[in-house]
This record gives sequence, structure tokens and C-alpha cells, in this order.
Amino acid sequence: MGKIFLLKERRGNIYMGEIENIAKKIPIILLISIIVAFVPSFKVHASSTTPIMGQHQLAQEQALNYFRSRNSEKSDQDIKDFISIIWQEANLEGIRADVVFMQIMKETNFLRFTGDVKECQNNFAGIGATGDGVAGAYFKDTRTGVRAVVQHLKAYCSTEGLKNPCVDPRFTYVQRGISPYVEWLGIGENPNYPDKGWAADNNYGKSIVEMMNSAKYLANEGDSQGNITTSKATINNLEVSLDGNKMTTNELEPGKSYNIKAYGNSSNGVLYEYWIKDLSINSWIKLKDYSTSTQVTWTPNKPGKYLIGVHVKDKYSKEKLDNFKYVEYNVASLKKATISSLEVSLDGNNVVNNELQLGKTYNIKAYGSSSNGVLYEYWIKDLSKNSWMKLRDYSTSTQVTWTSNKSGKYLLGVHVKDRYSEERLDNFKYVEYNVASPKKATVNSLEVILDGNKVVTNELDPGKSYNIKVYGNSSNGVLYEYWIKDLSINSWIKLKDYSTSTQVTWTPNKPGKYLIGVHVKDKYSKEKLDNFKYVDYNVTSPKKANINSLEVSLDGTKVVNNELQAGEIYNIKAYGSSFNGVLYEYWIKDLSINSWIKLKDYSTSTQVTWTPNKSGKYLIGVHVKDKYSTQKLDNFKYVEYNVKLSKKAVISNLEVSLNGKIVTNNQLNSGKTYSIKTYAESLNGVLYEYWIKDLSSNSWIKLKDYSTSTQITWTPNKAGKYLIGVHVKDKYSNERLDNHKYVEYSIQGDLIKTIVLDAGHGGKDSGAVSSKATGNVHEADIVQKITIKLGNLLKKAGYNVIYTRDKVDNYNYPSITQNLEDRINVANSIKADLFMSIHADSFDIPSANGYGAHYSSYRPNLDNSGVYKEGDVYYDRTPCDAALKSKVLSQLIVNEMSSLGGSNRGIEDHNLYVTRNALMPSVLVETGFVSNDTEVRKLNSDSYQNQIAQKLYNAVTKLFSM
Repeated sequence: MGKIFLLKERRGNIYMGEIENIAKKIPIILLISIIVAFVPSFKVHASSTTPIMGQHQLAQEQALNYFRSRNSEKSDQDIKDFISIIWQEANLEGIRADVVFMQIMKETNFLRFTGDVKECQNNFAGIGATGDGVAGAYFKDTRTGVRAVVQHLKAYCSTEGLKNPCVDPRFTYVQRGISPYVEWLGIGENPNYPDKGWAADNNYGKSIVEMMNSAKYLANEGDSQGNITTSKATINNLEVSLDGNKMTTNELEPGKSYNIKAYGNSSNGVLYEYWIKDLSINSWIKLKDYSTSTQVTWTPNKPGKYLIGVHVKDKYSKEKLDNFKYVEYNVASLKKATISSLEVSLDGNNVVNNELQLGKTYNIKAYGSSSNGVLYEYWIKDLSKNSWMKLRDYSTSTQVTWTSNKSGKYLLGVHVKDRYSEERLDNFKYVEYNVASPKKATVNSLEVILDGNKVVTNELDPGKSYNIKVYGNSSNGVLYEYWIKDLSINSWIKLKDYSTSTQVTWTPNKPGKYLIGVHVKDKYSKEKLDNFKYVDYNVTSPKKANINSLEVSLDGTKVVNNELQAGEIYNIKAYGSSFNGVLYEYWIKDLSINSWIKLKDYSTSTQVTWTPNKSGKYLIGVHVKDKYSTQKLDNFKYVEYNVKLSKKAVISNLEVSLNGKIVTNNQLNSGKTYSIKTYAESLNGVLYEYWIKDLSSNSWIKLKDYSTSTQITWTPNKAGKYLIGVHVKDKYSNERLDNHKYVEYSIQGDLIKTIVLDAGHGGKDSGAVSSKATGNVHEADIVQKITIKLGNLLKKAGYNVIYTRDKVDNYNYPSITQNLEDRINVANSIKADLFMSIHADSFDIPSANGYGAHYSSYRPNLDNSGVYKEGDVYYDRTPCDAALKSKVLSQLIVNEMSSLGGSNRGIEDHNLYVTRNALMPSVLVETGFVSNDTEVRKLNSDSYQNQIAQKLYNAVTKLFSM
């Protein structure tokens, strides 16, 4: 991953001796502060100015001490490296390094980045940041960001050409050489170009010089604590605006959101505190406590006179305030909303006679007017019981729907008020309507139909499906409800509840007398029924089916001696007759064990096949019944046959058991030992050969060669689908096999884990790029190769692997944040078990090398208990399970990779986007440094990529085995 300059925290104790030194220097610093505060304002001239070009007046150590006096949260080494880069870049262009340093400190609030620009941008002077949340330019690393500041300063102070290629995106926008002195950098500070400058602050350059003087004084006194010289803050302006337009009349409207903006000035930066005073009750409200924010919003909700004000003070001031400003505004009273019309319509047509129909949905529409827009509230009043019902609360919607479900008189009404009104209502309108009762539905006809023909004899056959059809009439449409009454037991059955369907089907399954009937009512009727009709029908008893013949044949030849041979396939055929058609059911009875086997359930099929697999005496039989019979059977026929042994072996059964219990659901568990047992017969004895087929790989495994053993054991060790089978042959057979049997079983193993692998960068983002000497290798290409190699290892082990580059468009995205969100959503949307993002690192110092891993204890989408913040990083004292596993995996990764050599940079708890927003364990791995020529050559080699992939695979499998 392209290196972001992450400055690590450093904490130390303040000793009593240091505190004493601070106390001794307070009077001196106060004196300096007083002198600075009372220096009169005047135009800057060359005789009293500070050149930007030239040799620095502060040493790097002095810069470090000054920084440390303002910020103790960054490590000394990181700041030393940072200052060293500033000195190198500034010296190359002939710019004073101490000027560059102080300007960066001012712009970044001593690398705290408390404004619109964030640390990850490497933008150290707000280049392109124009305020109101505009973040400005991004630079790929620390050195590039510093170089941009140096080049931008050179654009202002000199007309000389640049030594390095230009990285400042706004270099060409600057009028070259107009500000050779630090004191001329602010707009309003330059005597020659008063309307031009780096910043809008007319004290910008002078404040940088004051910071430089403070650093010199600090260095001369040796005060490592850096007492701060402050001056009082002043207020330049206070304005109120609405939708970007400044208020010039001091007249405001209630309910509208106004922006209050203040502009102040102070040597160390300004803190603002915003206040409102309601003059009618002499009451103060603090809108916002002291902060660096120059604006706040306020929505007045009551008419009257108000003071809008701001307090300001220097950033390091200990006073309650340095200055203040209040402006009086009047919040005007709202005008009342009025109602132009109220209308009720049905299907787009206005109701003009004030008559409504029961059950229909009406649209109620109101038109009103008010200066700020109208809010509408809709009401219904049932005059029969004097009760109100609110259809819809206040909103901007001009209409609402209502379905009348009870006849009677009603008031339909609307309340209106101005959008910002605090009143209950400004105006109202009600109109009386009458909801009429519907007329009753009638039944015109009821008929019963079979196969399209109307039944006229009122005689029905059991088992046949009849269509019951009704025709009714009503003003609003008819609802039908169908009933059957069994007169033999005086029992009612509802065939179908009320609907608009004019027909229903019914299959009588028992002889007897029945009433077939229908209830009808109007579509909007609230009654149980309006009318009904019943007709008496007789369901007759069907005639019984008869069996004409039952025969058994082999290869088309009828068996006449009742002798069968085991292992042969016989055809059993029956012929029957019945009035409505015959249903056949086929049976076999093993007389040796008195056991019945149903070959085929009732159907119209006249034949079935059977292969006897064991010698002995059997009954072969058939049951028959009429197609519409409700009986178990009408007739049956059985014939005894004798099954003899065959020279070929015949399998009668194959079963799998666990601990003596037969597996009946064909589900086995990985790691358990099963017994496979076969039963077969042959004239001379049987030989058994056992096989397993892995259907996932289409591969066969012979468990045991031919022997007389009827069983064998097998322990499955991988999940999937398998065939368990046996080959049999006669003891003296010369064939490869006589018969075989295979049964499919499913092996249940551990649940398959889904892993999402994210190769960093890619698409239009190459990531970090190696030196020209190593071929300008792209980080994105290296990590993609490692990711694919890791994925292949995981897939081979049975894991479900998904690559983000297959799912995310890395060429078209509006922002880096959106691209990162798309990547992590690949894992979140499928509830993956693990997310791993693979990167390579980069740094300005070419010797930097090694590997590391990042995780996040802070998981805002999973758990927010125990969350706290240090610097810019959130942590969780009570991390959730996903965060804990992420830390474990991070440690496993660096432990595994330690055997590859290089520096173990350990694991870091950072709020990286993909690690903190994952809903599962997630890590970001840095596999090495692209900026290190030796290391990038290894990273770009196929063999080293294979080693890294193997180490990452080892870490993942260890995590899932815990």
C-alpha cells in the first residue's frame, strides 16, 4: 500500500525540575507576549521583513524542540524524519527551511490536522483547500507533500525555475515573485499587491514570523516546554446568511435555518463561541462552545427581537474572552395559511352531489397558500357517533385517500397552517358527505358441470371432479361463498370463502346425499350474506373392479411352471375391468419371513417389473379398485412362485451402519467409521468386492478385492457426495462381476468457509511504484499475483474463495472512500467468514523493509461499547469477537512470515477503512516494501510470492482450526 505518513504517539512524564523551569520563564514570556500584542499595525517594508529565500536561521533540533512544545503525541524519530525532509527539499530550491517548517506548523496545527485537510492527504499547507469542507489536493507520500509546499512558496517569492519536477497543482496560478518576504504572504499584507496572497488572513505572514521568533526564544532559553506567547483575538466581521445570501435587513423569519459566520484574527489562531439572546425574556442561549469553527447554524422558532453574537479569544488564551460582537435581529411573525379549495374525487372524477358509495376509495385533495409553504392535516368526523379520526398528520402532501366502510353522514375536512407556524392550525374547512348503504346481491343461477356438461339428473359419481358455477347480481359487484352439506352426518364444509370467483371445483369421495350451495353479498356489504341457494344432489356408489388375469413373464415369454430364477428381471402384468376404469396396486410376499413388499402403489399401470434377489417361495399379487372407489381395494389375486438360485450371484441388500445402527437418511459424517454390509446369493457361494467413488473428483477407490467377506469398514475424511458400492460374482465365475449395486451418500464435514481476498489498489490505481532501476514495478501487480496464489491454495483445501477485483469496478469510482466501501461490501453482503486485504508498503527512506499486519479493535458496525479515542485513532477496550480474531490472525501472519527474513514490523491496531467496517474478522497485510530495491526484486519473483502465499495460507488455516 502506498505509504501514508502515520506519526506514532509518544508519551512521557513531566518531571518536577522541568515544571520549575517553566515557572521561572513565565515572566519573560509574558513580557514578550505584551510587547507583541502592542506592536502597532503598519505596512511592511523591506527594512523590517523576513526573506523567504536564503539560509535557515533555525537548526533542525530547534525546530524539533519547538514542535515538541506544542505537540507531544508524535514520536521523536518520526518528527526528526519529517523535519529532515523539509530541510532537504527547502535547501534544494533555495528556500529557508525554517520558514517552510513554521508555515506547515501553522497550516496543520502542529500536525494535528484539525481543519478540512486530513493527515492521509499529505497536504501540509492546505493547497487547494478553499473552505466549507473542500479538502484540497492529495499527495502520494510525505516528501511529495512537502515538496509541493516548498514549490508553492517559491512561486510566491521568486521567479527562478524549479530544481525538481513540479508537483504543486496550483503552481501556475500564482503570480511569480510577488511576495519575497514572509510578512507579505497574507492578502492585505503585501504593499504592492494588497489583493493577492497565500491566505485570506491579513495577519498570516506576521503570525508565521511570530512563531519563528517564539522558536528562537525557546531555543535561547533552552525551555523544552515551549511557553506560548499570545495576543488578544479580534473580530473582523459577523454576518448572518440564508441559503448563501447575506441578510442585510436584520429581519429573519421563524422556522428557517440561518448560517452565522464570524471572522477573527489572532497570532496563534482564533477560538469562537456563539450566543443568542432572546430580548423578550432576557435569556441567553449558547449555540456552540469555543472551537476553531467559524460558523454555526440557528433556526429561530419564535417571533421577537434577538441578539446574535460571538465571543473570540486566542487559541492559547486563558481568558473567558478577548473580544465580542452582538447584532440585533428581528424575527417576524408568520402570516396565516389560507384554504383555496377542498374536493373529493373517485377515479379522477370530482364528487359533485356529496354522495359517496360504501367500500370505495376516495381521493381528498386540498389547495392552500402561505408565504413559506402550507402544511395540511386531514380529518374525518362520523356524525352518527360524533367521533373524529385523523387521516394524516401535518405534512406538505396536498391529498390523502379514504375508504368508506360504514354508511352514514360524515364531515371530510382539512386543517392548514404555515410551514413554520407554531400554532395548532391557521385555517380549516369541512364538507358534509353521505355514504349510502349498498343494495343486496341476488343469485340468478347455480349449476354443477362435469367435463363441460351440465348435470341435469342431480346424480353424481364419487371420485369425479365437478365444477360448481354461480351467477349473481349486485350494484357494486358480487362476492361468492361456496358450501357443501353432507346430509348423512348433517355436516357443513366451506369450499371457498367470499371472493369474486364465480366457480369452484368439488370431488365427492363418499356416496350419499349432499346440498351444494352458495352465499352471495354485495362487494361492500358488511352483512354475513345477502342471499343464498342450495340444491340437493345424490352421490351414487361406484361398482367394484374385477381381475381378469395375472401373469408373470421373462423376456416376453410367460412363466408357466411357477419357477423363477434369482437375478432375472420379470414382468408382472394384470388385466382388470370397472365402470370408471381400474386402479392397480402390486405386492410381493416373502413367505420365508412372512414379509410384504409393495412394488407399486395404486395407478392405472397394468404392469410392473420385479427382480428377485433371494431364493425361496413368494406370493406375487395385485389389488384392484374402481377409479373413484374410496375403498382400500375391490378385489385381489395372489399366485405362489418358487425362486431358485442362479449360477450368477445376486445382491439382495447393501446397507451402511454406524455402531450397529443402519443409516437410513444417506447422511454420513466425516471422520466416523462406518460398516458396509452386503447380502447376496449364488449357486456356489458369493465373492464380494467393495468400491467407493468420490463424485466431486470422479475418482474410484477399491476398498477390498474379491473375497467371501460380507462386510468392510470405511472412514470418510472429506465432505462431499460419494457412491458406496459392491461387485459380486459366483465363487467359480470367470467374469469380472455378475452383479453390482451402488448407493449415493452425502458426507457432512466442517462447514465450508467463505474467504474474500482483496488485492490492494488495481485498475486506475497502481499503488506504490518501485524505482526505475528495478523496472518501475507496480504494487497493484505484485499483490494481485500473491492474492491469486493464496486463493488457489485455499480453494484446493476446500475453501470458498471470492476476489474483490472480480466484483468491483476499479476504473470508475467517484472517490477512494467509495472504492474501499465497494470492496468491503463484497464480503459484508455475502456474510463471508474472513476478509484479507493484501498490500506492499512504501516509504521515503529506501532502506525501510519488512512485513506487518493491521487490524481494528474499533468496529462501529458491530459494537460501540468500550470505544475511546487517542489522537485520530479509535480503539475498543472491549472488542467484539470479529475484532479479537482479527488480532489473532494478524499475529499468526507475522509469526509465519518471520521465517522469510526481513524486519518483523509487528501488528497495528489502526482504523483502516476495510478493517474497521468489516462485519467479520479482517486484516490488511503489508508483504514488503516496494520502495526497497532489494525487497521489491524478491516480491516480484514467482518463488517468493509462492512462499508468502503459503505463509498466509498457514495463518488462515490455523485461525480456523482454533
